[in-house]
Amino acid sequence: MNLKELAKKDAAFTIEGEQAGNTDCTLSDADGNSWEVKMLLGDVGFSMDSDGNKIAGRTCWATYLSERVQDSEGVELTPKEGWTLSWVDVSGEEVSGTVMFAEPDRTIGLKRIFIALDL
Repeated sequence: MNLKELAKKDAAFTIEGEQAGNTDCTLSDADGNSWEVKMLLGDVGFSMDSDGNKIAGRTCWATYLSERVQDSEGVELTPKEGWTLSWVDVSGEEVSGTVMFAEPDRTIGLKRIFIALDL
């Protein structure tokens, strides 16, 4: 196994392993197609300016294995602005948001999406 294969295997364990702290999410495109995907979610309740001062803002993102979202021909898809992501939080409430942009990491096969929450 080469280093890239090992890194991909480690990423899969980190994101989808039983003790990973992952969340079952539903990612949906504008055409109504949906994928059930395990993701690592992050939600920061405030932002900071360049001087380190707290400012109003909220950043939410999710990371998943790229191969989990494919079209019917097996081609990996990158979420686009306007796709939706939903999940159930630790309190049992359903949370949903809109994808603002996606960052692929082709080295180890990850995608990170940034989400505007529907509050």
